[in-house]
Amino acid sequence: MRQRIACLLIPRFATAVCALAQPALAGRPFAVAEGSSHRSIIAANERARGVCAGMTAKQACCACPDLTVVTHDEAAERKASHALLDALESCSPQVEGAEPGTYFFSARGLPRGERDALAAASDLASALGFAAHTAVADDRFTARCAALTRGSCSIAPAQGSYIVPAGGSAGFLAPLPMTVLPLAAGDGQRFELLGLRTLGQIAALPQAPLAARFGERARVYAALAAGKDETPLRPRHAVTVHEDRFAFDGAVVMLEPLLFALRGCITNVAARLAGAAQVCDRVTIQLLFDAPSGAAEGGAQRGDAGLHIPVSLAEPTACASTMFELARIALESRNDLRPVEAVVVHAVPAGEPAPQPALFERSGRSQRAALAATLARLHAALDPADVVTVQPQLAASRLPERMQRATPIDSPRQFERQPNNNKNKKKKKKAEADAGSPFDARSVGGAVAARGAAALRLLVPPQPMPAPDEHARRAGPFRLSESWWERPADRDYYQMVDPSGALVLAFRDVRDDRWYVQGVFD
Repeated sequence: MRQRIACLLIPRFATAVCALAQPALAGRPFAVAEGSSHRSIIAANERARGVCAGMTAKQACCACPDLTVVTHDEAAERKASHALLDALESCSPQVEGAEPGTYFFSARGLPRGERDALAAASDLASALGFAAHTAVADDRFTARCAALTRGSCSIAPAQGSYIVPAGGSAGFLAPLPMTVLPLAAGDGQRFELLGLRTLGQIAALPQAPLAARFGERARVYAALAAGKDETPLRPRHAVTVHEDRFAFDGAVVMLEPLLFALRGCITNVAARLAGAAQVCDRVTIQLLFDAPSGAAEGGAQRGDAGLHIPVSLAEPTACASTMFELARIALESRNDLRPVEAVVVHAVPAGEPAPQPALFERSGRSQRAALAATLARLHAALDPADVVTVQPQLAASRLPERMQRATPIDSPRQFERQPNNNKNKKKKKKAEADAGSPFDARSVGGAVAARGAAALRLLVPPQPMPAPDEHARRAGPFRLSESWWERPADRDYYQMVDPSGALVLAFRDVRDDRWYVQGVFD
């Protein structure tokens, strides 16, 4: 059975959204610019004559002196698109948002017929404040062209909408200009030089001459011009939020019954995720209290009579034991809990499929899973901003605190390294390691740290320390002086053993004659 696809097109969608959000713009010429600095115009309403996309704000104001320039509101566009898609689902069960302002839905086998479906879609868009063009055809490209041209060619009107008869896509597209094709840069000029100005002329040519000039794109251009767009409709799928709750007979004040109920809720949610072949990377625990309470702590969101505790998973999973363990840590680390009447668990599926076990799986996946569990436990017990890894950074400085940066760790994927086959870089690193530096652990009066086994844990900023005894065991000094033109630094670095027996890196600031601990060799 031939497919029938309907298109709902909203011209100047960006300006239409801004007009709805800012009623004061009604009846005035205005343009939408990208970014808060209004670098480039991306759309303009019909009253902004002489203004076109690509202009700068100054050029647009020169072309239209009364022009008002507003900032592009992507959040408002997404909200409007979701509202339109929700409304279109009452016309057809299969709807797709191809891009902001362009929406497709299946018109095959609708009980009310194509005419009524298009009329209903137009009415729904009008109810949301948008003037829409609608059309239906055998394929997506033809339907979009029919909605875009609004019947300038011979198509049958349907209550303000347009219908391309079944099998009539090629005839409808033939007189349309080639500019309606999704042309690559420069292809429009090439078609003009060849004298091919309509889709019918392009469809009549064999593909071999086109391929000689346009390569692989020739096949796409020829198929679209002939009304043979085989791109399927990709219906959107509503995200299912898995939820489970447990209500107590009376408010509980002990953690044990709360964890017992929480385990059951998480087990049910994990079973639904696994049954749908889904995983989640975040679980939200909602505790319902018997009365309103004060401000929340630790990043949780407190409502009038409840508390939302987000639990982040470092790796998407559907494992109930992992979720419960992290939820338990999150609850035990809180000190603002009150008597609880009910507990609710929410889990939104992640956008990636569940991991599939390999037949000959090595220990890499198990190590990654263990690392993910460790990171998740740290996130549950600490502030996520405190879970970091220290990485070197390129800087025009030799000061240790300027040569590294702390990067928050959210997932074990951040530890994955790309293979590097550059032998010169390896040799250079080896040469630098062999040359040594004052920050390598060495033997200091009997305190030996093998190279490669000890890691320097920097203290940022360096911590003041009392001046060591002049007879204390130490290695050095290693003089470091730099940045005399901006942030001067004159330091004498030493490796020494502190009173507790730890090997530390310390320095004396030559400028103020004070001592500081730079780091500890772990």
